[in-house]
Amino acid sequence: MFSSPHNTVASLSPTRLTSLLLVEERLLEAKYFARRLAKQNDRDRFGYELNAFLAAARSVTFLVQKEMVRVPGFAHWWDGQRRDLSNDSAARFFLELRNFSQKEGRVSVVGGSLGRGRWSYRFAGNSERVPASLLHRDVADCCHEHVGKLARVVLSCAEAFPYQSCPRMALTPEGVVALQLSLEQVEESLGFPRGWTETGDPTSRDRRIQVLREHVDGVDFAAISRQANWKPKAAPPSDVPASTFSEQILTSLVRQLEGSERRVITAELAAELLLGGGSDASARDS
Repeated sequence: MFSSPHNTVASLSPTRLTSLLLVEERLLEAKYFARRLAKQNDRDRFGYELNAFLAAARSVTFLVQKEMVRVPGFAHWWDGQRRDLSNDSAARFFLELRNFSQKEGRVSVVGGSLGRGRWSYRFAGNSERVPASLLHRDVADCCHEHVGKLARVVLSCAEAFPYQSCPRMALTPEGVVALQLSLEQVEESLGFPRGWTETGDPTSRDRRIQVLREHVDGVDFAAISRQANWKPKAAPPSDVPASTFSEQILTSLVRQLEGSERRVITAELAAELLLGGGSDASARDS
């Protein structure tokens, strides 16, 4: 079996066999970095992995467009998806963070120890205000939620264009008819001689398709569905005080950085923390 997705994206006449295999790969890469963020207690490494997450997540929609751009009906479908993402304040925020991290500098977060080796980071102090849906929430949790949104876009694409989204769906009797594929050209594109699957039996067409299907990779839609169904942790109500002194520090820093003046007023922050009392904690701006 061919292991590289490029083997299943050869140009075929009269249509081109397309695939979301590279999209799946980049989605899994974003998920990988989101998981690493949840375990990271080193400020610098957290920044590196957040940048890697933002790049991988942003490339998901780029690759969807690149792969499907010539598919009939895709442009109209994508316009609707783009409007939905543009109207999603959290999705727009992640787009701006990626642009900033790639072109200007380090994304601003504040982090603090929660004890027992656990750390939590929050978005605060960037050029774009943190949307209400992400405010005071753990960064890793927000990233997992963003991956879920991207996964749902990918699944929606596969539902709208099933035969163009997955080589194994294309190489079914229905897919071959829908895409007007020539089995001889499919054979050639996979590196086999034309007629390699021919048996001389005019009724063996479905068997030929099945043999060719076994030599291409399929998109793991079950894995994508698991990402799409991920549930975020419930954010605490804004009127409920933080349960630990460290969380009070993080909450106070975020409030100062995201307040009307958008800067930390040291005296006010110190006074607020002293009134809160509690155990030792630390906060970092990354």
